[in-house]
This record gives sequence, structure tokens and C-alpha cells, in this order.
Amino acid sequence: MKINGFGENKDQTVTAKRQLLKALSRRDKTAINSLIARWQTILGAEKLTALIVNEVMVECDSDSHSWFCQTFFGQSQYAQMHRKAQSNIFRILVGEGLEPGKDFSFGLDGEIIISDRAQQILLSQLPEERISSFEAQLQSSPVPSPVAAIEQQLGCPFFTNLTEIATRQIQMLSNSQAAAYLGVLLAGLVKRHPALQSVDFPTLFIVSTLESLSPERAMAILNDPQTDPEFDETIIFQHLLAAMEDTEYHRIAGLDGVISIEHLKKLDLVWCGDRRISEIIAMMEKWHSRRQIRSQEPGIGS
Repeated sequence: MKINGFGENKDQTVTAKRQLLKALSRRDKTAINSLIARWQTILGAEKLTALIVNEVMVECDSDSHSWFCQTFFGQSQYAQMHRKAQSNIFRILVGEGLEPGKDFSFGLDGEIIISDRAQQILLSQLPEERISSFEAQLQSSPVPSPVAAIEQQLGCPFFTNLTEIATRQIQMLSNSQAAAYLGVLLAGLVKRHPALQSVDFPTLFIVSTLESLSPERAMAILNDPQTDPEFDETIIFQHLLAAMEDTEYHRIAGLDGVISIEHLKKLDLVWCGDRRISEIIAMMEKWHSRRQIRSQEPGIGS
């Protein structure tokens, strides 16, 4: 007969939690699998699951949390969980009167860019036992600027490259053309990544591209009366791809240029026109698929 069964069970839970946190901090998949198998036989599946979800996952750092979910739940389920979490955050913040793209924005790779007010609102929604853990994760995992986050995903100094390209282009255009070029280029960048507006990227980009001009010409471009800018998007696409250091960007230049689906997928990472480029890609892929099916039907193409 066990006199101190309750105390023993509590000690076992503490030990299991400590061991799992240690293995998780090391990203040791083999050790975690071994620990789960071992403690499941001791604590039972239901109690071990509750321990992992309510204590281990709450106390681990955000990177370890993401790694565990992707490794043990699978990328598809993790992505679904992430979308639900983002949707919940969006609902909370909008419900409190905050503006997307101004007070908060979802960046690349699941990152969230939030103002101090948005952070306080999110903290107020958490149970008391979760607040200290959430605050610690925010302090230890600062969110990079949207510019840095985009360049990190692209793997190149995209905005530095684009500034240099735009600076050269502006020198070859008339004032009205330059104003239209900057208007269309910046509108597409900000529409694709609203967080760029929150760090006043458009102003900084314009200042950088115009600083090599005379003050008189720079002011003439800024004060151009054209309110509905139009510009050949093919040139903008070419410049965006060049800024992404794509070696085949020149293939879409000129009247005979053709934009491949691969190039469109790259452009969708940074720019958006009247319609999201990914929508155009989906339509093209659907059209190609139908065309391929029809070509395989008896009596067609023979």
C-alpha cells in the first residue's frame, strides 16, 4: 500500500516536465519521443498531454514552441494552427478599434508587428498565469522591422537594390513619368506589405531616390499634379525582379517579353496591383491544366 501516492505522482509530473523542457530546448527529437513514450506509461496519455499543452508548451520559448508544433504536428497542421491564431489576434485587435497596417501587421514567416497599445491589449486578454511567459517571449524575441523581415525572406538587400535601380530610372524620366513610376511602384509594395506604411517607408524611399537630383527637380516631381498615375507595369516588374537579384529579369522587358509563372511567384512576394498576383497565377495554372487535359483527349491535336 502506498501511503504517499499523491506526493509521488506530483514529483513524477515535475520530473517529466523538467526533462521535456530540457529536451525541447535542445531540439532533441529522439529524446522527446523517448520521454513521451516513457512518461505516457507512467502518467497516462491524458495526463501527459495536459502537461505538455498546459505547462511545457506555455513555459518554453517561442522558437521551441514553433519547432515542436512543426515537428510533431506536421507542417500542414502547424500552418492551420498558425492561421487560426492570427485570425484570433486580428479579431481581438480590430474589436478594440486598432487599425491593420497601422497598429499591427502580420509580417513574413508568421511574425506579427505590433504597437505598444496592441501589445497591452493582447496581454489583457491572457489568463494571469500566461502573462509573465508571454511578456518574456516578447522581450527575448524582438520582431524585426518589416524591411528587414522582407529582405531576410528574400535573402538579398532587396530595398537597397531597388533604391539604386529607381534612382537611375528617375534620371531618365520626365517629371510626370517619374511621379507616376514612384506612385505605382510604392502603391504595389505597400499594398502587398501594409507594415511598410507604419514605418513610413514610402517617404524614406522617395527621399532616397530623389536626393541625387537638384532640389528644383525633386520638388517638381513631388508636386506633379497627376493624381491618377499610370505607368508600364512591365518595367516595374523588371525592376522588382532585378532588385531580387533574379538573373533572368531582362526576359520580360520589351513588347515581346513574356512573364513566366516562376517570375510571377517571385513578384507576388513583394508587390500587388489591382489584383493579387497569386490570383493571376492560380488562373494561369488552372488554364494550363485544362489545356493539358484537352490536348490528351482523343481526336484533339491529332
